[in-house]
Amino acid sequence: MSDTRVVVSSGLEDFFRTEVTQARSNLGIDLSDFTEFYLVNMLCGFSQTGPILDEPLVLQYKRALESQTNQRFKILKELGDATLYIAGFFVEFIERSLVDIDYYVAMGGTAYNNVSKIAGNQPGGEVFVDLYSQLAHRFAELVDLLNEVSEKCRNKMRADRDLLRLYDRWLRTKSARIRKLLAEEGLIPIETPTKYVQ
Repeated sequence: MSDTRVVVSSGLEDFFRTEVTQARSNLGIDLSDFTEFYLVNMLCGFSQTGPILDEPLVLQYKRALESQTNQRFKILKELGDATLYIAGFFVEFIERSLVDIDYYVAMGGTAYNNVSKIAGNQPGGEVFVDLYSQLAHRFAELVDLLNEVSEKCRNKMRADRDLLRLYDRWLRTKSARIRKLLAEEGLIPIETPTKYVQ
């Protein structure tokens, strides 16, 4: 049995910071550094584990409201994070489901708004009030930002796959045209001498 593991690059945080900053610039979205830091950390976390939504959003929200304050904070924060990530990265999935994107925006925004209120009532929590308030009130804008990041990542993956296919074709054909195309992409294929076993 093979041991398959995903190794997360130490540069993942830098990658997401660059992508979020670029998306902010492209869309003209002004965020606090703290909010950007939060988004980058959220993306890094979900890239390793993925969001866990093992119950419908409305039931998770109901469970949060019926919980003690500390547990409520945790459930609502997880609900806000998961809905933001899903709406930002899996909008095509949402469009094929029974609920639309507005449902995710409403649930996530409401969850973060409640988290902001809970934080404001905790000792030392005032520093988080602005963060969660911004996440709540600009939820739809942040979904757009993550849509931009997601689309760029998908385009890059497609381009990388196409480049690998092109290289594979060159390995099989040694075509001068394909070699030129690869060189234009910054890849210089090198022919290695074939070893013959006698």
